[in-house]
Amino acid sequence: MKKLLLTLIVVPFLFACSEQVVLDNGLLRLTFDRETANLLSMTDLETGYEYLDTSAEPQRLWSIVPLAEGDEIVEPTKVKVRKLSRHEAQLSWSDDGAFSLVARVRLDKEKPLSYWSVEMSDYDGSKVKELYFPYLTNIKEFTNEELALSNWTGRLYKNLRKTRKSVGKIHQNRPTMQLTALYGEEPSGLYIATNDTLSYGKGYTIDFRGNLTDYKMINILEMGADKSYYKPTYEFILGTLHGDWYDAAQIYREWALQQHWNKNNRLHSGKMNRWLPETDIWVWNRGRSSNVLTEAADLKEYLGDYNVSVLWHWWHNGPYDDAFPEYLPPREGRESFVKAVAKAKSKGINMTPYMNSIQWGESRKSWKEQNIEQYVARKADGSTHAHAYNKFSGNFITPMCMSQEFWHEKYSDLCDTVVNDYGCTGVYMDQACLHYWCYNPNHGHSVGGGNYWVKGYLKLVERVREKTPDTNPILTGEGSGEDWMAHLDGFLTLESSRERMSGISNSSVIPLFNAVYHENAITFGNFGGFTYPPYDEFWPKEFRAPNTEKLLPATYNKQLRLEQARTFVWGIQPMIVNYHAFARKARPVEMRFIKELVAKRKEYKEYLQYGKMMRAPKFANDYAEEIDIAQMSTYGYKTKGTNLFPHKKVVPMLYSSAWRNDKGDILLTFVNIDEEAKDMSFSINPTELGLAKEGKMLVNGKEVQEWPTEGNEWTKRLPIEGCSTITIELFNNNN
Repeated sequence: MKKLLLTLIVVPFLFACSEQVVLDNGLLRLTFDRETANLLSMTDLETGYEYLDTSAEPQRLWSIVPLAEGDEIVEPTKVKVRKLSRHEAQLSWSDDGAFSLVARVRLDKEKPLSYWSVEMSDYDGSKVKELYFPYLTNIKEFTNEELALSNWTGRLYKNLRKTRKSVGKIHQNRPTMQLTALYGEEPSGLYIATNDTLSYGKGYTIDFRGNLTDYKMINILEMGADKSYYKPTYEFILGTLHGDWYDAAQIYREWALQQHWNKNNRLHSGKMNRWLPETDIWVWNRGRSSNVLTEAADLKEYLGDYNVSVLWHWWHNGPYDDAFPEYLPPREGRESFVKAVAKAKSKGINMTPYMNSIQWGESRKSWKEQNIEQYVARKADGSTHAHAYNKFSGNFITPMCMSQEFWHEKYSDLCDTVVNDYGCTGVYMDQACLHYWCYNPNHGHSVGGGNYWVKGYLKLVERVREKTPDTNPILTGEGSGEDWMAHLDGFLTLESSRERMSGISNSSVIPLFNAVYHENAITFGNFGGFTYPPYDEFWPKEFRAPNTEKLLPATYNKQLRLEQARTFVWGIQPMIVNYHAFARKARPVEMRFIKELVAKRKEYKEYLQYGKMMRAPKFANDYAEEIDIAQMSTYGYKTKGTNLFPHKKVVPMLYSSAWRNDKGDILLTFVNIDEEAKDMSFSINPTELGLAKEGKMLVNGKEVQEWPTEGNEWTKRLPIEGCSTITIELFNNNN
């Protein structure tokens, strides 16, 4: 008994004297300073890699942003660190009852992940706008560093601290998914995420300073004199990553597929109108029906037995980026519009007219007559989020607050007319997946922070469906967003045409969203087309470019094939922008190329629409080549005298993807965008793809041999013709 008593006394004494608090689950180790609660070390125990520069001065794990510059914020005088268990610690900062911040950090019992939560109390809610927690500093630079962001489809930055022209910061508000990855050639990278299931407003900033990186999670606080307590419902997740952005997506996917937005996704709900998943290609044209539906019918005639759907901009009565939401009646008149819609539907063509889902034009009479200012979202300083997209008029359009019943009723009435009266089969709800904060105290929601924006938008969508139950229209939105998966039917993702929209940048596009959600969410579209930009008939005639919707030079054909290839291998429904019948004769190679991709996608839809995205095969030689890039700008003709900005970019000629269907079979796709044939050599990992030791292989539908699966890598060489595709289907014998 004396020996036992001695143990009980000595161990706590040694514990209390330790200058460090260490959390260790055998995979990940976090070390905190007992006196300051600063993070001193983060170690991947599997590889031995240390993430932090331990020689640099550690910083406090949080920071407060006041509402106004000069507002006094209480600084804590007391710091306490308690180790609750081997896997969990509590960090606290306080100031004699005037302020308290308590954080808990716990390690996963089975994974190299840590979970960070925070609780703040006894502060002045009228002065505190944001809380940065966790605020992680002194992360070491990775060799050939890559940063993967959940921005639209996905964005990948390489060696950002060396290539970024600005200060070196990345800032994002409520991204597509709650996932970020930072890694390089080191054996370990960083997996960063949150696990918010209630769609709260938040953001983050990544600051590349010298050879160190700082990351701060931005918690948007609910403001008000009566607000003195904050405890978010979600946790920040920090862990090790062995691999690249695809591996990070698989870690996130394990959690994401269990969440309500995925379990209730529209694609598998049984509620979705079937014309959307049955769409084989989209036409994105603008203007009157003669320039839109007539051209879509021509494409359908060319393709044959394939389903063509239409994304229809500029059908409305008023200038684009200006007259919202005064869309009715159509610019060609109700009778002509309804007749054209009915004719297109009789040919099996469906359409989603454009109606911006958040903006109201300040130049409209209704803006003043209906006192719209009372319903718009406001910043903390009381100003609006107004922006002048239209470079000709300079008129502002302003985001409405999504919490407002007035806007729900207004927008759903418009959709009711377009669908039930005009006969359209859907609505494209532009700017759907954006997220704003609103500090208007009269809107009935929390001021600033909260989850009212997404909740309000989802109420808007449901209001539209309540008014259109019999027609069951397809409702699509811009970009992609996991919060919207159970409410919107499809997502317009344009990242495969990033260069055409934004030119050449220090980032590349990746299918991060599809690597997580592909089989559960329909993504569609790109910005690739054969012509110069269109021009709205309501805009000033003097700024209309003489090349409007005329054929682009042939030198940009390879860019078009690049965009269509990305769309195909990423499992996205294809699209042609500003299509015209003259493309058949003027661009026969590209038209055949698109037709082949459409045919292959339909033939292998169980993979390319309903399959899980696997790691793409690796090429021994991707035959990279510098090509001409056309960056388009409709407004550029007024501001810079041209609507096309030429660039050069080195891009691969070969593209690939891998997919697994629900039976476990694998489809490999390969696309050559060059006119010349290539001797293609690629490799896959059979074990990673889940392939059995025996099976059969079909190349372009023809059985050729059983595949060898000995070892961890299988390499094969195949010729691929110019401007063509190859599909390899791998069947496991046990299926």
